[in-house]
Amino acid sequence: MKLHDTCTTDQAAPQFDHEWQRRAFGLALALSEFRHYPWSEFQETLIATIGEWEGTPESQRGQWEYYDHWVATLETLVDRHELLTAPVYTDDGDHAIDHDHDH
Repeated sequence: MKLHDTCTTDQAAPQFDHEWQRRAFGLALALSEFRHYPWSEFQETLIATIGEWEGTPESQRGQWEYYDHWVATLETLVDRHELLTAPVYTDDGDHAIDHDHDH
């Protein structure tokens, strides 16, 4: 996995400036590993998110913060794949059950 140049990390031992950055990184990775979206989709969406920021006039875009873009990308994918709004299917004991996702 290739991380953005501004990410202060070693591929084998990521390091973050703040705990929320570590958690956002882990959440994005875990959601991909659990097949809610392919990692390549996260990467492509992150590139687009950063591109939008770069296309915004300098006076309107604020200070560069890599993990702000990471979180914005994560929010986009959670919304796109309805990870918080899709119905939960349960069995007779009200336990969540696996079902085919169309995303």
